[in-house]
Amino acid sequence: MNEGIFREAGHEEDAAIRAVLADAFPDNPKSRPEMTAWQYWDNPFGGSRTVVYEDEGRVVAVYTGVPVPVLLGGRRDLAALGIDAAVARSHQGRRLFSPLSRALYDDLGRHGMTYTLAYPSTASYKGITRAGWKELARLRVNVLALSDEWMARRFHVPRLAARVGRAVAFRVSRRSVGERCEGVPSGVDELWERCAARDRESGVIRDAAWWAWRYARNPDRPYQYYETRSAGRLTGAAVTRKVDAFGGRFAYVLELLAADAAAARGLVGAVVDGAQVDGAAMVTLAGSAVDRLSRTAGFHRLPRRLEPHPQYFGVVPNALGAPDPTLLTWSVAWGDLDHL
Repeated sequence: MNEGIFREAGHEEDAAIRAVLADAFPDNPKSRPEMTAWQYWDNPFGGSRTVVYEDEGRVVAVYTGVPVPVLLGGRRDLAALGIDAAVARSHQGRRLFSPLSRALYDDLGRHGMTYTLAYPSTASYKGITRAGWKELARLRVNVLALSDEWMARRFHVPRLAARVGRAVAFRVSRRSVGERCEGVPSGVDELWERCAARDRESGVIRDAAWWAWRYARNPDRPYQYYETRSAGRLTGAAVTRKVDAFGGRFAYVLELLAADAAAARGLVGAVVDGAQVDGAAMVTLAGSAVDRLSRTAGFHRLPRRLEPHPQYFGVVPNALGAPDPTLLTWSVAWGDLDHL
């Protein structure tokens, strides 16, 4: 490790950064220049910060903090989303992750980002903890099963039993079905303010600026949008994308903003109506407002043994004197997790 140096890197080294991502994670979409341009360098919330490890003139490890607007105890602030920590295969096993992380978090603190929100994998859990990450919760997956075949296959029960179980456990209300729309629903700012005032939770500010950047400007645009309205006023908004997961085809619910339970049920009804998937799924923090809404709308907790891998949520205080993040009540949605 003493052979190389940790240093900051910017847009001019985009190709070198993407090369490390492609080497460490061959399926990472951010090996493409249009993806890093959108998420790193053209971020509307401020300049992304990247720290690299350079060995003999070659960048062999990278870690980036992307600025995101947050509420912290009711106060607006700027935090970083820690993403794309990667070490080239030639340098894996050299214990670069912890010092790389610490270098990034110190840099983010110097640039005004109080916390880094991070969702480490099992492989990086110990390293990021040594760098100052504080675990706040293990995220859970809520599912809404739509397929008898999937239920029978995943729970190892006869198809008839799966049909009966699904009919009893997974009910979707059809009283207030929302509608699919072509883009970000108009009125998201007002809806977000209503939900934030009601829930009083800390986390990413999910207003129109967030939706426009995180979803509408994604170069691949793999998302579907849904809304519910009452007297023309937006009462619910959701974003989904379809993926292969949990042994089937699922609609990931990345955002679920709902003014009330009826709006949540209407959104979910619209998501599953004609979706041609085995079910819908979303990540939540147990006891959070979105968790309660999802359960009201028909979702149930997926047993841990069926989850593909643990999903941890935690926060790094980037600067000395940052308030203890464990004292805040947090909210998380799947859209935060960088599943692009």
